[in-house]
Amino acid sequence: MKKKGLTLVLLGTMIILTWLFISCRVAEEAQQTADLVLTNGVIYTADAADTVLEALAVKNGKLIAVGSNTEVQGYIGDNTEVIDLAGKMVLPGFIDSHTHPPGIALRERYSISLNWTDDKAAKLADIREFIESNPGLNAYFGAGWSVGAFDGEETTRGPRKEHLDEISPDIPVILRSYDGHSAWVNSKALEQAGITEDTPSPEGGIIEKDEATGELWGTLKGAAIQLLPKQEFTAEQLMEGMRAFQKFMHSLGYTGVYNAGWDDRMFDVIKQLEDKGELNMWVRSGAPLDTRKDEPLDSQIEQVIQMSQTYDSDLFKVIGAGEVFIDGVVEGGTAKLLEPYEVTAGFGDNHFGVFSWNDMEALREAIMALNGEGLQMHFHSIGDRATRETLDALEYALERVPGDHRNVITHLQLVSPEDINRFSELGVIANVHPWWHLKEPGWWEEVDFHFLGERAEYEYPLQSFFDAGVMVTISSDYPVTPVPNPLWAIESGMTRNLNNAEYYGVEDITHIDDPTWLLNKGERASLIALLRGFTINNAYALFLEEKTGSIEVGKYADLVVVGEDLFQADPLSIDGVEILKTFFRGEVVYSSW
Repeated sequence: MKKKGLTLVLLGTMIILTWLFISCRVAEEAQQTADLVLTNGVIYTADAADTVLEALAVKNGKLIAVGSNTEVQGYIGDNTEVIDLAGKMVLPGFIDSHTHPPGIALRERYSISLNWTDDKAAKLADIREFIESNPGLNAYFGAGWSVGAFDGEETTRGPRKEHLDEISPDIPVILRSYDGHSAWVNSKALEQAGITEDTPSPEGGIIEKDEATGELWGTLKGAAIQLLPKQEFTAEQLMEGMRAFQKFMHSLGYTGVYNAGWDDRMFDVIKQLEDKGELNMWVRSGAPLDTRKDEPLDSQIEQVIQMSQTYDSDLFKVIGAGEVFIDGVVEGGTAKLLEPYEVTAGFGDNHFGVFSWNDMEALREAIMALNGEGLQMHFHSIGDRATRETLDALEYALERVPGDHRNVITHLQLVSPEDINRFSELGVIANVHPWWHLKEPGWWEEVDFHFLGERAEYEYPLQSFFDAGVMVTISSDYPVTPVPNPLWAIESGMTRNLNNAEYYGVEDITHIDDPTWLLNKGERASLIALLRGFTINNAYALFLEEKTGSIEVGKYADLVVVGEDLFQADPLSIDGVEILKTFFRGEVVYSSW
C-alpha cells in the first residue's frame, strides 16, 4: 500500500509538472504572438542611432519587436493581423507641441470663418453672407483675417470699423485675427464694450485710433482684446469640437498634442473625453498664467499648481504654465524688439513693441515658483528682445532652482544670434513652426519686410538651433497654421521655400533655390533633424519620452504610415506625400489605405 501510494504521488507530481510546463509554453507562445505585424517597410525609429528597419510587431498596444522581416516573422500567429507595407514608410506618431484645441472646428460650425480667403473683397463677402444667413443673433463672432489682405494704413493698424459698420450697423461684430492677437470690430461692438476715444490702451495692448482725428479705428491688439466679450459655447458644442479636432489631427498622423489654451473650459472637456474612453491621443497642457489679467499673480500660480494636481491622468496631464505671453506679434506692432520697428510700419521711429511683463522680478518669481513645483514654463516670444529678457529671467531662476524643468520658448520669429547658444546652456527648448519658414506669399513682403526691413531676411532661425545643440521641437500653433500637415512643415524646413503652391494660390516652384519665396537657405535643416523634432524631441518636451516618440520595444505603438520613403523623396515633393494610416497604442485611428 505504501509503495502504491508513493507511485501515485509521483505520478500525480509528474502530471502536475507536465501541465505546468505545457501551460508555461502556451503562455509564452501566446505572449510572443503579436496582435499586429508590419513588414516590408522603411521604418524610421527615431531611436538614439536613428535606426531604419523593416518590420515591427505589436501586442497589447505596445511594441514587442522591431527589426528585420526575418526577426519579426516569428511573432506571427494564427490571429495576427499582418500588413505588408510594400516599401511604404513608418514613422513614430507625430506630436504637435503647441496647439489650441479645438482649432477651427467651432468657428466653422458656429461663427464666421475667414481662414480660407486672403482677399479683402472675399473676406467682406464671407462676413456679409454669414450675417445675412444668420439673422437675429445678438452678436456675430469670427476669426481668421490677416492684415496681409488689406492695404495702406490698414496693413499697419488693421482693418477699419467702417467695413463692418456697412454690413452690420446695429449688431456687434467681433472678428479675431488668424493669430488671435488682434480683433477687428464694428462701432456697435465698441459701444457695447464701453470703449470710447478717451479709453486708454491697457498695459500690453493697443486700441488703435486715427492719428489725425483721434477717432476709434476699429482694431484692438494684444491685451486690449480682453475689453471685448468672448463668444460662448455650450459644453456639448465644445465636446463636439474636441471630437472633430482629434479626428482631424489623426488624419494628419498626430498621436499627441500640447494644449496651449484659449478656452479654459477645454480642460474639463478633454478630461470628460478621457473618462468616456474617447480620448485617443496623448494630451499634455499648460495652465493659464497671464499678467494681463486683473487676477493677482500669486493666485494664478496657485491655480496652475492646483490644475496640475487635478488633471493628472494617463492620457491628459497639466505639466506647467502656458502659453505665457511675453510679447505680442510683429504684425500688431506688439512684438518686443531690440531695435525699433521700421518707420514704414507706421509707429514712428522709436517703437520697440510691447513687453507683457514689465515687472521682471515677477517673471523670475513665477519661474522659480513653478519650476520649484516640478512644473514647466511654456513661453510665447516673437521678438528678439522678448526672447532675451525671457532667457535672462530663466537664467536667474535656474541658478536658484536647478533641475530638469524642460522650459520652452515658442514662436521665435526674431532671435539675436548671440542668444541662440543660451538655449543650450540653460536647457531651454526652442519650439519652432517650419510652416512659417519661408517668404510666405501675400504676407512676407507686405507685412514682415514692411515692419522689420532687412531683419525679415533672417527671421525664424532653424539650423542655427541645431548647430548650437539646442533641443528643438516642432509645432503648428494650430489654428494659426490652418493646415498643420507635418509633411508640409518638413518640406519648408528642409527647403526654406514654398511648400504647397495650391494652398497659397501661386505657381509652384521647380528648384529648391528658386528665389521667389526662399528665406535664408542657410537655415535649412535635415530630414532627420525635422523628424526628430516632430517625434522624440516633442515627446521629451511633454515628458512622454518613456512612453512614445520613437519606435522601440516597450513603448506604445504610436505610428504613422506615409505613402513614400521620405529619405528617397525630392524635398520639393514631400508636401504631396499621403498620410495613409495612424495608429494610437496599436489601434488604427485613421486610415485612407
